[in-house]
Amino acid sequence: MKFPRMQLVLMPLVLLLGLALWSGLLAGKTIYKYTDENGILHFTDRPPVDDVPVETTRVRVDTATAIRMRTETVDGRQQQIIDNLLHGPVQIELRITDSENLRTEPALPRRFVLERGFSGELVRYLPQSRDRGWRYQVSSSYVPGMPGVQPDRDYSYLPPWPAGQRFYISQGFHGQSTHNSPDAVYAIDVPMPVGTPIVASREGVVMEVQQDYYGAGQDRERFGARANAVRIHHTDGSMAIYAHLDAESAMVRPGDVVLAGDIIAHSGNTGFSSGPHLHFAIQVNAGMRLESIPFQFLQAGGTRAEPVTGTSITGVSP
Repeated sequence: MKFPRMQLVLMPLVLLLGLALWSGLLAGKTIYKYTDENGILHFTDRPPVDDVPVETTRVRVDTATAIRMRTETVDGRQQQIIDNLLHGPVQIELRITDSENLRTEPALPRRFVLERGFSGELVRYLPQSRDRGWRYQVSSSYVPGMPGVQPDRDYSYLPPWPAGQRFYISQGFHGQSTHNSPDAVYAIDVPMPVGTPIVASREGVVMEVQQDYYGAGQDRERFGARANAVRIHHTDGSMAIYAHLDAESAMVRPGDVVLAGDIIAHSGNTGFSSGPHLHFAIQVNAGMRLESIPFQFLQAGGTRAEPVTGTSITGVSP
């Protein structure tokens, strides 16, 4: 599966003063509960296709965003403040897509790296001529992680399932089925029953948690961005992504420190998926682009095993 680079577009209305606003961290979602013609109970965020009695509940959820842009007035001057909402570093690129009578300090486009907890002004938007109106439109893209890190290629990762349990690798490195993009070339897919405990393969800080999606399918356009996932940031700058998790199953929250072997969620079947499985990868920020990197799993007796398609891997204790 592929996790696309996130984008924000800011379209402020400006007359004599530059102003950029972006908000909307909270969103609503409708949950549908119904029983189909086969007597199967469904609890999903997708309405039923057939005409059956259905109960609906409106819930409030956090949208998955890493960057917030807002304005503050300081000494009579409007400032555009950017907040890093991820619990880890993020790289952001700012671009002017439309403007009139505008200059910026520094010049755009430009890339910035925001440390965890960063909140401040990155760019000043000013009129070239103060005697006439001005306007601008800012577009931004962001990628989690610090660019240019040198990950520990010799690290032995725990298999992300409980010790003693053995699972088959249905798609290993360079999988041609769905793992043909840079962020997934070295990802693996592991079929497993829904509800299987998923454990952290390495200690780190939880960067992101998405657990509000229900349902799965093979329509990439419809389901491609709807996989529940946990992202964990490691001390060497690499990040682990655990995806297709069961809805509302996360045992951790952004900012939590986890140790290898801690249960972080339960497996599921959400997003772009043909069946219940875990998607797992180690990724780095290669400069406004997520790239997956090879890894090996720790095995009994301190040996290591590469997750090759068609082989099985047994979980071990840390």
